[in-house]
Amino acid sequence: MAKIRRFPSLAIISGFKKTLDFYEYMGQPCVRLWPKSPGHKRAPAVQAQWQAFSYIASQWPDLSPEIRAAYNRMAEGTGLNGKDFFTRGYLSGLYRYPTGSP
Repeated sequence: MAKIRRFPSLAIISGFKKTLDFYEYMGQPCVRLWPKSPGHKRAPAVQAQWQAFSYIASQWPDLSPEIRAAYNRMAEGTGLNGKDFFTRGYLSGLYRYPTGSP
């Protein structure tokens, strides 16, 4: 990612299609190489998580509104949302690191 002072004209942006990606992050114009797909090969660790991720992703809509609201409250101020917390809790535990003495 590179920060730029301002966006170039639309003609210039269009000329770099599939080469450069112009976007705005927190009000700052930026540019980066066009994102590329890693193809069909995935690391074994990624493939091992697919089934668990697929399962837990299908469970979020079935949770009661109260439970979803609780996950959303838990995620406030973290940059994540309730569904992220729910998924993380299933895949690796909510708290990966010790938080001090019990």
